[in-house]
Amino acid sequence: MKQLLGNRPFTLLWGSVITVSLGFSIFFLSVSWFTVQELKLPGALGLVLTAVSVPRVIMMVLGGVLADRMQKSKLMFVTNLGQAVLMGIMVTMYVTGTLTLVPLLVLSFVFGFLDAFFYPAMSSLVPHLVKGPQLQRANSLVQGSSELAFVFGPFIAGILLTIGDFTLAFSVAAILIVIAAILVFPPWIKDFIPEKQASLNLRSVHEDLLGGLRYIRKSPIHRSGTLSISIVNLLIIGPIILSIPIIVSSLNGTAFHLSIVEGGLAVGTFVASVAFVLWNFKRNRGKIVFGAMFSAFLFLLVFSQLQSIWLLSAFSALSGLMMMMVHLPTVTMIQEVTEKDKLGRVMSLISIAASGLEPIAFAALSILVAFSVSIHSLLAGVAVIGLFATVLLFWKSKEFRALQ
Repeated sequence: MKQLLGNRPFTLLWGSVITVSLGFSIFFLSVSWFTVQELKLPGALGLVLTAVSVPRVIMMVLGGVLADRMQKSKLMFVTNLGQAVLMGIMVTMYVTGTLTLVPLLVLSFVFGFLDAFFYPAMSSLVPHLVKGPQLQRANSLVQGSSELAFVFGPFIAGILLTIGDFTLAFSVAAILIVIAAILVFPPWIKDFIPEKQASLNLRSVHEDLLGGLRYIRKSPIHRSGTLSISIVNLLIIGPIILSIPIIVSSLNGTAFHLSIVEGGLAVGTFVASVAFVLWNFKRNRGKIVFGAMFSAFLFLLVFSQLQSIWLLSAFSALSGLMMMMVHLPTVTMIQEVTEKDKLGRVMSLISIAASGLEPIAFAALSILVAFSVSIHSLLAGVAVIGLFATVLLFWKSKEFRALQ
């Protein structure tokens, strides 16, 4: 750990991730509350959140290509500055009374568009700055800090909106994102600058993307790792996030009860991140991933049948713990065996597997719930499918299973 904290470029990147995660979480809550409270358009909240998430998922492929072609710290620096400018525009429009739904949708869309370039650059920069046995600990530290920031960010946003208005909340978010940009100022990070390549066009992007897909498909480790993350996000994260408000409401719970159960999920993911920082697991990581997957689906199966808020919170935390124990070692193992010039594309595709499948789960379960299918039955069915999928993947993934 001392060696990791003595790595100045990494500590700057770590600080950037913390501040940008706080800025993003303050931004998301403030925009959601602005839509509901100021614009009086609760029905439009889904449109605003979609405007942020859809371009992020779609453009992340291009973000991965650029991360392989450009200096990664430079890409993060420019992206964060662009997002800070958007925050400044939003503050100006709010003060002048011109921040209506259409401008908000446009600004949210551009914000999500820029965010698509940040994560592939950040996640592919870590292996360039941290080598060997410290890589898993570095990933855990970055991921855990980001999770913690997204836990505290909404509380900070609530305080800012209580003592001030949206001008204060948007301004603080902008300042945090500017700080994040300063921390990854390229001359300070001094990361690798790729050799000059051919100009970026639709054909070259298409070729790079196909190259990344072929690279993942041909590698048993990449293929099994990507499938593991995809299964967890499609069959656990999406369903559990959607189900928590529905289950709490069916138990006549309050907003406080909702925060307890959702907070349990966040606490579980954070505890797993801390565990990987304190105990730098180096043996049997492939088996740990499959064991965590199987346990996560077992916990989800129990979660689906519970009628107690406190037990729901506990098993939500256990599910979050197991999900992160799948995600963190899988990402690290993939980074370790990926060629450096393909890291951006590979990590962007991993990101799509991690976040792009959740909306599919949201849509499918929402439709079934609308047709009066019990959320408890849906979760139980998803858990059983996940258990079978985990066993099948374990059986087919000899190389991944054997990884230390």
